[in-house]
Amino acid sequence: MELIKVIIRDKLFYVVLVIIAAVSSAMNFNESNNADLLAEYYQSEKVIDTLDIESEEEKQVLGMTLRDSLVQYAMTLQGRPYKYAGKGPEVFDCSGFTCYVYKRFNVQLPASSTLQSKFGAETATKDVQKGDLLIFKSPTTGVNRVGHVGLVVSNANGKINFIHSSTRRGVIVDSLNHKHYKARYLGARRVLTD
Repeated sequence: MELIKVIIRDKLFYVVLVIIAAVSSAMNFNESNNADLLAEYYQSEKVIDTLDIESEEEKQVLGMTLRDSLVQYAMTLQGRPYKYAGKGPEVFDCSGFTCYVYKRFNVQLPASSTLQSKFGAETATKDVQKGDLLIFKSPTTGVNRVGHVGLVVSNANGKINFIHSSTRRGVIVDSLNHKHYKARYLGARRVLTD
């Protein structure tokens, strides 16, 4: 009886080995024969080019720059709700929103507003351009550190508008001149060098 148990146990062992080998072989076959599909699936999201124009010269002729494309894309996300640690595409916190927008154009930003406040080059407020980051203190009373970030939409005659993910209103455009933001404003950072 003991001998039969050993044989059954050993056969079961070999059956399991055969199954593992078959599954492994099938996975290798699938990976090698579908490599192009896997690469396409795992590739990062492609840059959205709303004008479908090939060359940078053509974009310049039509007045469409990377900054324009970035802001135009950011504006399509208006109304998405705020959620702490939300990285998109359906919900965003402030730094998740700026990261998500820039990532669509193959630019990687740090994940937090604090790290974004040190990224790129410091820029004078009067010189900000579309796509620059605006850095703000935390809205919490008594907290004197970076706690919010937004993306410049326009700077016309010193009137700066920016888009951001507001805790109460979600993704929205606001003015830097609004007293709530003006009082918390810490500075601007230029990420794009064009």
